[in-house]
Amino acid sequence: MRLFTPANLRYPITVTRLRRKPGDALEQNQALFSYQYRLQVTEGTRDDPDSEELVERSFYSDFTSELEGTVTTLHIKEGDVITKRTLVADIDEPCTHSTQYGGICVNCGKNMDEVNFNTSIRGTDRATVNTTHANTALLMSQDEAGRADEEARRRLLEARKLTLVVDLDQTVIQACVEKTLAAWKNDPSNPNYEALQEVRTFDLVQGNQLVPYYLKLRPGLEKFLREMSDLYEMHIYTMATRDYALNVARIIDPDQKVFADRILSRDESGSMNAKFLKRLFPVNTKMVLVIDDRGDVWQWTPNLLKVKAYDFFVGIGDINSAFLPKRQELDAAPVAKTAKHHSSDESRKIAEDENKAGGSDPAGVEPKTNGTVSAVDHMVSMAGSQDQETMQEKIEQQSQDLESQIAESPLLQKQKILDAADSEAEPSPAASAAAELLALNGDHKSDIPPQDAPKHRHNLLQDDETEQAYLSTLGQRLREVHTAFFTSYDAALPASETGRIAALRPDVPSRKPALPDLSAIPDAAHIMASLRHRVLAGVHLVFSGVVPLGVNIHNHDTVIWAKTFGATVSESVSKKTTHVIASPERRTAKVRQAAKRGGRVAIVSVQWLFQCFMHWRRVSEDLYRIHTDATVNGTADLPNSFDGRGVLLSSSDESDVLTEPETETETPVNGTSSKSSANMAIDTDWQELETHRPSLDRADSSPTLTEAPEDWGSIDDELNEFLGSDADDSETESVLSIRSADSPPSSGKKRKRGEGEADPDGDGGAAAEGDEEEGSRLQKRKKEALERTSSLTQVASATSAGESKPSPGVDPGGGEVEVEEEEELEGDDELEAALAAELDALEDE
Repeated sequence: MRLFTPANLRYPITVTRLRRKPGDALEQNQALFSYQYRLQVTEGTRDDPDSEELVERSFYSDFTSELEGTVTTLHIKEGDVITKRTLVADIDEPCTHSTQYGGICVNCGKNMDEVNFNTSIRGTDRATVNTTHANTALLMSQDEAGRADEEARRRLLEARKLTLVVDLDQTVIQACVEKTLAAWKNDPSNPNYEALQEVRTFDLVQGNQLVPYYLKLRPGLEKFLREMSDLYEMHIYTMATRDYALNVARIIDPDQKVFADRILSRDESGSMNAKFLKRLFPVNTKMVLVIDDRGDVWQWTPNLLKVKAYDFFVGIGDINSAFLPKRQELDAAPVAKTAKHHSSDESRKIAEDENKAGGSDPAGVEPKTNGTVSAVDHMVSMAGSQDQETMQEKIEQQSQDLESQIAESPLLQKQKILDAADSEAEPSPAASAAAELLALNGDHKSDIPPQDAPKHRHNLLQDDETEQAYLSTLGQRLREVHTAFFTSYDAALPASETGRIAALRPDVPSRKPALPDLSAIPDAAHIMASLRHRVLAGVHLVFSGVVPLGVNIHNHDTVIWAKTFGATVSESVSKKTTHVIASPERRTAKVRQAAKRGGRVAIVSVQWLFQCFMHWRRVSEDLYRIHTDATVNGTADLPNSFDGRGVLLSSSDESDVLTEPETETETPVNGTSSKSSANMAIDTDWQELETHRPSLDRADSSPTLTEAPEDWGSIDDELNEFLGSDADDSETESVLSIRSADSPPSSGKKRKRGEGEADPDGDGGAAAEGDEEEGSRLQKRKKEALERTSSLTQVASATSAGESKPSPGVDPGGGEVEVEEEEELEGDDELEAALAAELDALEDE
């Protein structure tokens, strides 16, 4: 241990005598050296105040050591002047007190809380790192933690394993406390009976009563844990209590072969609303991965592999998320209730029950129950301050909310809604046809009333097909990261003597390859990031109608999740956009704008993204396309009103289509720009002309009294004729070039022939006249092109309903109108002069 002089000495001091030499034993508070210092003091007689004067005197003192042990090195000598805090000696302590438990040194038993006049560093400051799961009182020094971490990494490398931190709630299991489940589980006639046979139970003391917890394991969990334990050393990190975590661990790992005692709960976490890898791995996290359904509580650490939240108990969510920030959900359109499903009185009753269950409220809107927040959502929304008083309030409130959830029985209310819908549902056409066929064949039993026939009841609780394979797919992804890590690790190992060299040296045993420097071990987080980033590389996403209003889209969990897979996210549709993630119930302005791009932009549901996240590859969009009735021009099959169609129009982003820039500069996640292959095939000339067209359809804009949708037919004709005139102009220019090559070059500046002026020459005059006619024709067409282009940027007005005002130079029948030369010269003189100069320049060339 290094011994320093304290900062409160009266510097400068001069060493006058060394009291100890190297090799001597040194006890705590024993003198190491003597020193002299000078100080100004006031001297005089008490009877004569005028005799007092300020004089400088020398004083002597001893420097006493706050450490005990053997002096190994002295860094001072007699006569040295010390002016500031200085290293004076190295002391070999018999105990470094690097591991402490509750303020007591584990090795020597000394009380590290003791202090005296000579203490400059508290004994408890020597051990501040907690690396244990179950006990926060066991601490160690940074050096000791580093040695322990190095030993753990070497042990994992020899076993060819990495470390995997696993969250519990809605990652591998989901829990519920509703007592209705007990009756359903024991009732074979209940539609949820089959699904509940896999639900496990355990009891916890909640307040002054014993509360039963119902636990549903994610499908395939047992196989997932067994296979992953061969590749990873697994830890549990949950924001639930320790009693809850231990009970869950007994169910999912009864033999303690997967997690053993590596369980960290909120009681030992050190934070009530966030998770930190440094809590378990304070030195190095290069070999650590995390799976969790929440990315925000981990601050989206690169070690995180976010998974889709498991939601078997519909609407219950995470019952241990009372201290966490409110989960960011995707926006959902409210489901309209119609009278054909329920009678008026029953509909009101079911709506009230559904509101109590929290199942009918759109995401982003706080569910209400008779003016109060529902129990489940209140638990989710309680995250905030972490002071002791607030924490106690949250703990008490969580107990009350669990009791309220038990009383409300939200799952029972949702099942009642399904049963009511089933009882009033009309028979399917196939069933009606079968009944009629039986009646014609005489097989209909008239003595059995139809209402007595058993009816099918829909079950509320079930695992869909995606859930059946989710953990299996997740295991494949973790296996890929494991393989890539050790492939990189093996490449860094030094080559051992094998093959011919080993055969030539049979007496020398082959050397086992030494482990490389631990700092050169690859980072599992970087390897996982490289594997994920290629999934959506080059994909440019626009979210429309799925992120709640008022939420910064770039801070939303789903958007951040997409960026970790290499996607670039923009707020408006542009030329680079490849996908629009939209809601099937909302046809927004961005959806309509994307539909106008001729299929170059895929309009898909958010499920397409989730499938890409799940499989780590860009899946086909065909199964997830929505709004397929929105055609290229954005007008056909788009109704003016969506009343009664179950489709919601969003006006929140209508302005985006009017102000959206066509050329948008974006920086992808990897910092490099990329172009979609679809955008490479765009006709730039046609795209340039499209920019002059109005950005909204006539049916979507607000026409004036003199405007009619039929006016756009004439504009389309103008556009087609203009495209044809470009071809004519190119042919005219080629003819001019051929003629100029055959005829002799003209000398001097060409004079413009006036009206009625005769040609004095014969053939030469005819040729000149032809050249001038060709030039006038080219000039006229350029002027007409400018007039037509400018007319496309304005709204055409009709003199009467259903009639269009003809454009300059265009006959209503489709032919060209002859324009006299004087009328052309009366136009814009500056433009005429510019065009003439351009023609002269072309001829000079």
